[in-house]
Amino acid sequence: MKFQRVTEFLDQGEALFGVPCCECMVFQDHRLLYRHWRGSMDTLDPKPVQGGEWYWIYSCTKPVTMTAVMQLWEAGKLQLDDPVSRYLPEFGKLTVRRGEKAVPARNTMTIRHLMTMTAGFNYDLQSPSLVWAREHTDGSTREMIRALAGEPLEFEPGAHFRYSLCHDVAGAVVEAASGLSLPEYIQTHIARPLGITGMTFYPNQEQLDRMPNQLCWHDVRKEMFRADKENTFRLSKIYASGGAGLCCRVEDYILFADALACGGVGKTGRRILKPETIAYMAANHLRGRPLEDYHTLTKPESEGYGLGLRVHMARDEFPAGEFGWDGAGGALAIMEPSRRLSVFYAQHVSNYLPSYAQLHPELMRRIYQEVDAR
Repeated sequence: MKFQRVTEFLDQGEALFGVPCCECMVFQDHRLLYRHWRGSMDTLDPKPVQGGEWYWIYSCTKPVTMTAVMQLWEAGKLQLDDPVSRYLPEFGKLTVRRGEKAVPARNTMTIRHLMTMTAGFNYDLQSPSLVWAREHTDGSTREMIRALAGEPLEFEPGAHFRYSLCHDVAGAVVEAASGLSLPEYIQTHIARPLGITGMTFYPNQEQLDRMPNQLCWHDVRKEMFRADKENTFRLSKIYASGGAGLCCRVEDYILFADALACGGVGKTGRRILKPETIAYMAANHLRGRPLEDYHTLTKPESEGYGLGLRVHMARDEFPAGEFGWDGAGGALAIMEPSRRLSVFYAQHVSNYLPSYAQLHPELMRRIYQEVDAR
């Protein structure tokens, strides 16, 4: 039986990791190699998943947004070392925290800083500026990001790596540079060309009904609790988070991953990026202190960070050149160009370290073993 060891592992997901349901797909060179789903829609509902469920993919949104930025770069509508303020003027006068004070920033924030998570932001969704914007504006992406510009940065742009709202700001840059909203841009230039029909920032009731309930790990109580179907990274009902806002089906995201693994051409035959652009995105862009910061996130020395992507710089148990990212709910996207291989896995269990430290690596070990044995 093909991929039997993968299936056996996924079927143990609830017993080993407390994951009530999941779905996984593997593509190679535009062809489906493997698909499996298992589990129930809710810990309190025995209704089994049937495949094609909708999941919040959280930070697996980031590679999609970064692809949008690189499309605009290919089209000459922006340059990576352009100041962010060229597109979002409110970022022209930034401040940086110095103890209890905020002082004028010395460095200019660039689009490259946003893409490499070195711009100086944090991930505080309850910062005073964002709270104010939720209460006093329409809550649109541009209004929320405009408000964020009023928050002091944690450090000078370029000085450190910090996982943050950088890619949300990049989403606003996409809007300014393209003249389209981020959802419109992604639908027009990424989803539609690749034949993706199940990807949205704003799931409707029918889609929510096809979404498994979420669980979340409580660090203090050391137990899972049942959450709702809300995405906490949606700062308002109309906000489109370029960093964590997409909801989709596994069968749709795999079409995006497949395109990146196959030099930018999707199963439809449509190109979304040039192969050299993808290679540039999937090269390590961190040096010195920012790379040291990245490795403090329990990332192995063989890994680096590209333009919104985790990248394998050297072969260890996984091949050099592999790239991808994961999401807060436990989703995982992997693209491996040398094999033209892509993987997308989704679950709905948040804030749970074993998903990343144990489940994801073991899943990929078994997938590579099966692929190499074919």
